[in-house]
Amino acid sequence: MRVTLGSAAAVALTVLALAGCGKAGPSQAEAASQPQTVTVHAVGCPTPGPQAGCLTMKSKGTIYDVTSANPAIDMSRGVGISLTGQSAGETTACGAKLSAVTVEYLNLQCGTPAPAVPAQ
Repeated sequence: MRVTLGSAAAVALTVLALAGCGKAGPSQAEAASQPQTVTVHAVGCPTPGPQAGCLTMKSKGTIYDVTSANPAIDMSRGVGISLTGQSAGETTACGAKLSAVTVEYLNLQCGTPAPAVPAQ
């Protein structure tokens, strides 16, 4: 079998190209398995959630779990909030879970929130 310089170079380039295929980054299956986060912007009145320790806010028909806001939302103000948070699609007993929540207090009077319902 006779190998010419041109065909040897073509084979070498093919081998190099194929060797680097899996090293560029995560595969499509790995990328699909990682949860995608979505930035959520919402305005509403924070309220105690259905369970002790929950803090929720309803906006546009969705109930958000804002318990993890840091610093914690000051319910004693009795005003509405504008929030921005990250959602990875997780839902807790308190609602659609948000992380990395930032809050801005508004001049929207919400009234005195009802006390949380004790767990039975």
